[in-house]
Amino acid sequence: MIRKRDRRFPVNLPIVKEIRLSLWGHTRGVSKTRMAEAILIDRVSSADNWDEVCKDLRQEAAILKIPVEELIKQILKADKYDESIDVDDVDWRCLIEDGEIEFPEADE
Repeated sequence: MIRKRDRRFPVNLPIVKEIRLSLWGHTRGVSKTRMAEAILIDRVSSADNWDEVCKDLRQEAAILKIPVEELIKQILKADKYDESIDVDDVDWRCLIEDGEIEFPEADE
């Protein structure tokens, strides 16, 4: 009989993948959530992956006939990032060109 899965883990994975993640985390001495975080950080930090994302963003922006920066703003607003950062006041070209971004200082 299959038991209900742990709902505290916020990622929906096929059960075999979740089991592998649990075992991998165990061998590293961390929870499956911490292991998943480490894997995600590694993947989004990869220069090759970021280059591919930038290429895809440029292509999509070209198809839509809008600047890449405007596409980024649209995506971030759709994902509700505008609730925590001022999406319109950031120079998103830096993110595409350098892979890094500096956010304006928040008013206290």
